[in-house]
Amino acid sequence: MGVALAAGLCGTAIAQNMVVRSTGPSAGSYPAGTKLSGTTKITLKNLDSVTVLTRSGTRVLRGPGTFSLNRTASSNSTTTARLERFITNRGSSRARTGAVRSAGVETATVTPKNPNLWFLDVTKGGKFCVANPATLVLWRPDYTGSATASIVEPTAGNVTEVAWREGNPLKKWPSTEAPLSNGARYQLIGSNVPQAVEVNFVMLSAAPANLDEAAIALIENDCQSQLDLLVETLEDRSASGPEQGS
Repeated sequence: MGVALAAGLCGTAIAQNMVVRSTGPSAGSYPAGTKLSGTTKITLKNLDSVTVLTRSGTRVLRGPGTFSLNRTASSNSTTTARLERFITNRGSSRARTGAVRSAGVETATVTPKNPNLWFLDVTKGGKFCVANPATLVLWRPDYTGSATASIVEPTAGNVTEVAWREGNPLKKWPSTEAPLSNGARYQLIGSNVPQAVEVNFVMLSAAPANLDEAAIALIENDCQSQLDLLVETLEDRSASGPEQGS
């Protein structure tokens, strides 16, 4: 079963089952954004994987097999609250990056994940949906040291510099020096980033109030990096992992 979203985020229930990711031979039959009734049965082939938002949570379906969408999940208020912060632009928590040590021995390195759907990852290019231009934040995954970034407006060539202190992953977008508007494009060149990326901004008419609205907005506006982050976050918090078909 998947993540429980008790009555939906912000008090609004998921309208209906919706595909948010589909890969494999049957991907064309279940593209992202497809809405399915509760009586729908999904038949998948080998190597197929479909992630579906349902009234009761997120389900990751793996083929081969047939799946019924008429299922329920138990509520998980802690997970629901975390997802609400992630989606409604109120999440400011951050994961620490670094080595995990045991008895003085370095064992693993934990790579942080963007903690908020509306934080702009400086390593990701493409279309980026903005829920609230006044609060847009730049997020860097590696903040073990200090860093800088150049924001370049490609047409006029104007350059705006931003800087992060050591240990700080967040930096407010300089909206005065680099104005935001629908279709605005900027190149981001980070000192600790492997390569420059170009971001094409999409201004949403209103901030999505729940998971359903957020997914639809990202799919309709082709904000792929944010959609990938949303799906990965939901899959990471799925209680039982992928389901195998019958």
